[in-house]
Amino acid sequence: MSVVFNAATAANVNILQTTNRLFQISQKRVATGKAIFGAADDATKYTMSETMLSRSDNLNRVNNNISTALKTLESTDLALKQVRNLLQQMNTMASDALNAGSTPTIQATSTANIADTTTVNGASTGHRLSITSDNGKNFTYTFNGAVNTTTWGQVAQALNNANIGVSMRFQVNGTGSVIVLEATDGKTGFTVDGASSQQVIDDMSAGINSGYDGTYAASRFVNGTSAPTGFGGSNPMGLRFGTGGAVSTASTFAGSSVAAGSSLTFLGSDGVARTWATTTVKNLDSVIAEINAMNAGVRAEFVQSAAGQFRLAVRNLSGNAVTVLNGTGTFDSVSGTARFNAASGIPVVQGNPILGASNDARRLELGQQYEAYKTEITNVIQNNVVQAGRNLLQGQGMSVILNEFAANPIAINGVNTTVLGNLSLTTVGTTWTTNGNIQNSLGETQTAMTVINQLQAQFGNYSSFIEDRYEINKEFSTNMKTLGDDLVASDVAEESAKLTALQTQQQFAVQAFTAGAQNSQNLLRLLG
Repeated sequence: MSVVFNAATAANVNILQTTNRLFQISQKRVATGKAIFGAADDATKYTMSETMLSRSDNLNRVNNNISTALKTLESTDLALKQVRNLLQQMNTMASDALNAGSTPTIQATSTANIADTTTVNGASTGHRLSITSDNGKNFTYTFNGAVNTTTWGQVAQALNNANIGVSMRFQVNGTGSVIVLEATDGKTGFTVDGASSQQVIDDMSAGINSGYDGTYAASRFVNGTSAPTGFGGSNPMGLRFGTGGAVSTASTFAGSSVAAGSSLTFLGSDGVARTWATTTVKNLDSVIAEINAMNAGVRAEFVQSAAGQFRLAVRNLSGNAVTVLNGTGTFDSVSGTARFNAASGIPVVQGNPILGASNDARRLELGQQYEAYKTEITNVIQNNVVQAGRNLLQGQGMSVILNEFAANPIAINGVNTTVLGNLSLTTVGTTWTTNGNIQNSLGETQTAMTVINQLQAQFGNYSSFIEDRYEINKEFSTNMKTLGDDLVASDVAEESAKLTALQTQQQFAVQAFTAGAQNSQNLLRLLG
């Protein structure tokens, strides 16, 4: 059905349609803040705006990658700082070890690698380890059970609990640990007695070496469970350890006694001359017992020159030289069968002190910590948090794009950083038994810190440059976005004013339309 409007009504409808269209346009512009929504609105401005906004987005993506690279550099710098702190502590350990020094001591050290859990190979029921301190106290460990059922740790615990003045500990070396028998006061000598079984001493790899008796020989110890037979038989003499001077008779004893009228004059540890003398024939065991009973700080003892051949020796227990002044009878310097000086007629003979050992326990303890820190440095380097697996400290580099055109990216080369490589920490802490080795470690840690400083500076330069570019890109991206938005932006105040005017115009048009419709109805009523 057709609806017929008069001219006034049609005009009002047209006005309302136009007002509504303009009202929608202004509403959209106010709501979005944009005046141009496509090329149809303004091709030039729209194209420029899209180009600027696109460049802004591209720069944001570039900056996202730069940000990741910066975090990689930051993480690497933190790792290098941690490594440097570890090196500083290692340097302190080496300094402490150097200052601790080696404490003079008396010790016997095996050459075989033996830990406290290592079994005493070959030792079975009845075998023995016998140790006598120069203070007269003895410790004897008798093995009980099948072969290889006792550990050296059990033996050490028993000896240390016996409190005879000799201890056993396990000292770390380059490949494991070794047994150390040591005077607890660092100065009192001791003897690994001949009553000890060869099978037990053999387990120390014949590694104990005496400054008095030389290297290990099986003949110095009993075989299995047999007992020493006493002087004149095959009595093994064991190995002695101490620092005091010692001298022995120039020839071995042909018999088992000292002639009547014999005497021996020597200086005690206090420097005072002592004389032992006998008017009767004396058994050699009695001679030794009587000299030792004088408590002169000098011990008389048998020593072994070859299997079954023995000499009489005197040894200073205080660590000083020992001097035999003269002798008569068996010990006469001219005609005695057991004179102390090989040259006939020369009565005085002196034995100078021998070098003791060094207690490096504290140094080696610090050396173990030093080695543990090397491992920690390796862990820090290998676990450096990095971008997409690119660990700059393991020689892996990365390329960083700095602009939206992907031109001239900056290449950051990694450096393969290792303890034994560019850090050159080659001296092992388990060799810290000499000042030279510790000083080598000190020099190495200081050089390694210099290397770390150089790496920090190298990566820091990259970080500074890239961060500057990041800020430039950020500012440029913001400006591009602002310009792009401004090109298509609407004047919100103007559009708001338009909305108000259009609302008023719309209201007037509605009123006019209503009035026109009412006039038409009234006319129809008059005609009807």
